[in-house]
Amino acid sequence: MIRAHGGAVVSLFWPVAVLLMSHFRSLLTVVLAGLVASAAIGCASLGLPSPTVPGMSSSSTAAVGTKAWWKKHKKKATFVPGQGYQVADVPGYFDGEGRPINTRVARRLEKEEASKSLLGDVGFQNTMAEVKESMGLGPDQQRAQAAFTQGEQLFREQKYSQAAKQFKEAASRAPGTALEQDAMFQLAECYFFDDKYPQAVNAYEELLQQNPNSPHLDKAITRQFAIARYWEQYEQYRPDWPLTPNLFDNRRPLFDTIGRANKTHENIRLNDPTGPLADDAIMATANSYFLRGRYNDADYHYDLLRKEYPRSDHQFEAHLLGLQCKLRKYQGPDYDGTPLEEAKDLVAQLRAQFSSELDDEQRTRLAEVQGQLTKQLALREYSMAEHFDNIKHYGAAKRYYADVMKNYPESDLAARARARYAELGGAPDHPTEPLQTIVDLFPENEERSKLNNVPLRDEGQLQIASPPADGGDNGTIRR
Repeated sequence: MIRAHGGAVVSLFWPVAVLLMSHFRSLLTVVLAGLVASAAIGCASLGLPSPTVPGMSSSSTAAVGTKAWWKKHKKKATFVPGQGYQVADVPGYFDGEGRPINTRVARRLEKEEASKSLLGDVGFQNTMAEVKESMGLGPDQQRAQAAFTQGEQLFREQKYSQAAKQFKEAASRAPGTALEQDAMFQLAECYFFDDKYPQAVNAYEELLQQNPNSPHLDKAITRQFAIARYWEQYEQYRPDWPLTPNLFDNRRPLFDTIGRANKTHENIRLNDPTGPLADDAIMATANSYFLRGRYNDADYHYDLLRKEYPRSDHQFEAHLLGLQCKLRKYQGPDYDGTPLEEAKDLVAQLRAQFSSELDDEQRTRLAEVQGQLTKQLALREYSMAEHFDNIKHYGAAKRYYADVMKNYPESDLAARARARYAELGGAPDHPTEPLQTIVDLFPENEERSKLNNVPLRDEGQLQIASPPADGGDNGTIRR
C-alpha cells in the first residue's frame, strides 16, 4: 500500500517539478545574459575588450596574429624563404609563432623557471604563494622592514637564534627586493656566529644562487672558505669514515665532513671564478685529495689551477705536486704511459719558468726525477721490444730496439737493445705461418693484393758501428 500511494504521489507531482525546473533554467539564462551585457557595457566604457562566455560568444573568429588564429591556420600556411609564413587570403607574412613580421616584440629579460619536481613546479609555487597571501602571509614591505629592524637589534644583542627567525620573516615578506638579499645574508650570518656552520653554508649558497651579483658576494665567499678550511683541518686532526654520523657537534655536517669541505671549495670557484679565493679553493681541494692518496683527482685540480689561473701564487706548488701526482699515477710499463709524458713536460716547465725559485735540494731532486722518467720511458720501449721478440715478430722488435738506442742512448737498456738488435740481424720480420704451403694454394683476396702492392715509405736503416777488431784499422757498420 505504501509503495502504491508513494508511486501515485510521485506521478502526481512529477509534471509540477519539471515545470519548475524549466522556469528556473529560463530565469538563470536571463540573469547570466544580463550580467554579460552589463560587463560588456562596463568594459566598453573603459576601453577594455568585452568578455566572452563559452557557448554564448557572438563570434568565434579569432583575430589575425593571435595564438588561437595561428593554431587554426598553421597547417595551411606556406613558408616563403626570406619573407616568412604566408596564409591564403591574409595579407602579410608571419613568423613561426604566427606574429606578423613587422610587429614589434618586447624582449624577454626574465629567465623562465624550470619545473624539476612537484615542489619546484612553477604552477605549484604560484598556488602556494596565492594560498599564503590569502592567509595574510604574502609580501608585505612594512612587515618585512619591521622584522628586519628587529632582527638587527637581536643580532647586536648576540641573540642569533631569535634574530634568524626575524630575518626569515623579512626575506619571505619581501621577495625579489634588495631587502630580501640583506635578510638572507643576515640569516646566514646568524648561523655563522651561532656556530651552525652547515646551515650557514647552505644559507650563503642559497643567497648566491638566487643573486649571483649580490653585493654580499665577497663576504659570503670569505665565510664559506673559512668554514671549508675549518672542516678540512678538523678532518686532518681527527679523521673518520664518511658514513660515521655526527650527532652532537653543530659545527660539522651530519656525514662526510671532508666531502662537504671539498664541495664548498667547488662552489666558491663556481660562484666567484675570478675572485681572490678561487685559486685558493682549487689548491685546497687538490691538497686534500693528495694527502688522502687520490692522485687522479689531485692531478686534475693541480692541472686546472695551472691552466685556468696562470697568475696564481700557487703555480710553483701546483707544478711540483702535480709532478708527484703523475709519478704516482703511473702503474708500470704494461699500462698507459701518458703520465710519464706529462711529467716530462712538467719537468721542462719547472726548469724554464721557476729556475730562480728552485733551491739546491729541489734542483737535485728534479734531476733525480728526470733520470727516473728517462729510465721508465726507456723501459716501456724495451718491454714492447721484448714482447714482439718473444712472439717472433722480429721486425717490430727491431723497431723498438732501435727506438731505445736512438732516444735513450745513455741508459743501461741501450747496450742490451744494441746487442739484441745485432743478434736479430738476419731473422725474418714475421714468423712462419702454420700450413703456409696449403694457404698458398688458395687465391688471395683482391683487396689484400692491392694493399700488399702498395710501396712502403723508406725510413732508412739503423746503422750500428762496432769498434775495430784486433789488428785492424777500421771498424764495421751493420745495417
